[in-house]
Amino acid sequence: MTWNHGEVPDSLSPELLTTARLRLQPLAGSDVAEVHAIYADLGTWLHLPAGRHTAISQAERMVDESEQSWAASGLGRWAIRLRADLPGTDLVAGTLIGVASATLLDCGARNFGYRLTPASWGIGLATEAATVVLAAAQASPYPVTARALAGNPASVRVLERIGLTLVWRGSGVPDTDAHSPSPEHAATTALERLIFADRPLAPELLAAIIRLG
Repeated sequence: MTWNHGEVPDSLSPELLTTARLRLQPLAGSDVAEVHAIYADLGTWLHLPAGRHTAISQAERMVDESEQSWAASGLGRWAIRLRADLPGTDLVAGTLIGVASATLLDCGARNFGYRLTPASWGIGLATEAATVVLAAAQASPYPVTARALAGNPASVRVLERIGLTLVWRGSGVPDTDAHSPSPEHAATTALERLIFADRPLAPELLAAIIRLG
């Protein structure tokens, strides 16, 4: 199934999403080394250097969590690859340029997100991937949520461009909540964060998303 850049199809096959320039397929064990290279690149963590991956086991865990999400809820993470050489760049067909996500969180919402290599920034690929992944996520019954740092305006613009709505802006965790964020997300709680969603969220669900950091 193929559609032009910016278009959203009437139906989706989530195991294979294609756009004019991209091919998205479920993250697999064979992608681990390339995923690790992306997430270990400090250039992909300019707005949160503490998030940079330092061990390949982190990429292995991403794949494991994705496979569990696909099995449990029909969606997970996708490897984003180029369908053809990209004119004007050094990017060639088959290059893994990033990862997109619509995993199911324990709180019952989709965690929408993406991370692309710096070499693929600035030419609309993030919006192209995000548009089709959001359409796939909205075909399921769960709310779709996305978290971004206020200091990362490029990501914020993509979330706004594809139609998600800002539902919370702030830092820290809910004052009434005794739970702390996981160590993996603790570095973000002191920073100003934005939460987007495709619909209004119940207060308890929003609080659970804020806790994630």
